Amino acid sequence: MDNTKIMNQVLEFLNQWFAKNKQWITDTSDKIWELAEIRFEEFRSMEVFVEQFKKHGFTIRTNLVKGLPTAFVAEWSNGDGPVIGTIGEYDALPGLGYEIKPVKTPNGKNGHGCGHNLLGTGSMAAAIGAAKAMEKFGIKGTIRYFGCPAEENGGGKVFMVRDGVFDGLDAIVRWHPINATFVSVSPSLARTSIHYRFHGKSAHAGVTPHLGRSALDAALLMDVGVNYLREHILPDVRIHSVITNGGKTPNTVPDEAEIWYYVRAPRKNDVDDVVKRMAKVAEGMAMATETTVEIKEDNGGLAETLPNQTLCDRMLINLNRVGAPVFTDEEKAFAKQMNEGLTEEAKAKSLRIYGITDPDIGKLDLYDRICQDQGAGKITPYSTDSGDASWQAPMCQMFAVGQTIGTSNHSWQQTVCAGMSIGHKGMLCAGETLAMTALDIMTDADLLAKAKEEYNAQVKRFPYKNPLPPDLMPGV
Repeated sequence: MDNTKIMNQVLEFLNQWFAKNKQWITDTSDKIWELAEIRFEEFRSMEVFVEQFKKHGFTIRTNLVKGLPTAFVAEWSNGDGPVIGTIGEYDALPGLGYEIKPVKTPNGKNGHGCGHNLLGTGSMAAAIGAAKAMEKFGIKGTIRYFGCPAEENGGGKVFMVRDGVFDGLDAIVRWHPINATFVSVSPSLARTSIHYRFHGKSAHAGVTPHLGRSALDAALLMDVGVNYLREHILPDVRIHSVITNGGKTPNTVPDEAEIWYYVRAPRKNDVDDVVKRMAKVAEGMAMATETTVEIKEDNGGLAETLPNQTLCDRMLINLNRVGAPVFTDEEKAFAKQMNEGLTEEAKAKSLRIYGITDPDIGKLDLYDRICQDQGAGKITPYSTDSGDASWQAPMCQMFAVGQTIGTSNHSWQQTVCAGMSIGHKGMLCAGETLAMTALDIMTDADLLAKAKEEYNAQVKRFPYKNPLPPDLMPGV
């Protein structure tokens, strides 16, 4: 049967389904927004999603990873065929709670400053909508939603990948709220989080400093050494640090100190190379100060995302068929007030990092069209545990409006937009596009074969190795 004809019918069906079910979908998103549960604590948020999936005939699997009880998989199958996955996240950020107002009004709570209430709900709607279309049109295959907790500094998906939760997939469709609507073939950066804990000997800093061995000296000298290292590493590598323990009082030589680093690079093996060299710096500074050093990685690191050009090209076609979110004059006025004080250059700069160079960006507060520039050849400087999932099967990714132009993720503006109609519209656009693309992949054997050929060539060149030891628990 002609796939184009099927997809035209599917698109019409999904248009109607999303329009008919818009209210309960947005209500679900708002419920997750109100709960605002942080990493490893998303119990009630998980229950909200599980309840909806059960209501629509999905089977649920839980207890997938020891120590990660808020992870789950919801699945609906219509017989043998491709298995397509979509990713849901639902963790909030501590202290980023704000009232839904166009001016910064913190409420002292946690908040969805990365829009994961939209992400989790939009992907849920995509999975359920796809299942309804599969049932109506007799499309064979399986749609699988991965409920993924602790994306924010928890590496939940890395543990899920390690324990085989993502096994058996043919393709993945994913999205994230941001300040424009586009499909991206730009990979993210790989990242690791690593602590260097120095142990010395305390002493009275005035009377007997000669008897002390300062752990803080070692930590500070390590940072000096790492700064000299920067000249001799790849220019795309980023190293960030904070002193998390610098002693208690100036009058006591600190016997304990810790410096915490993030290392980002275009590929995970680049991160690993830099970390090996940093270990030598740490050991050298420990030797120089007669202290010792203990090196602890949080979760072994995150891989870079691996977007599949073949599937991204098709996703862009489907995004254009669905259409960009349409904003009202009231929403645009709300966004303009939120952006008060932002210059045109600041707005434009906020999207140039994604490869979007529309000359009108600086004059806008909300993006109400689709960006055609996919950021080919560009690396986007964020990191996510979705990177590890993307190495398990061919993956396409899109972004949709969930905040105003000129603002960033983890901002008060994104928290506010995620709880109102601006974010809802981006979420519904993404949900319909994901559903459409999942079904397109299911029904087009040539598309899937081409995507797998591209994916297999990339994985052969850069084999994926999960960085976690088999006994490491999440949150440790």
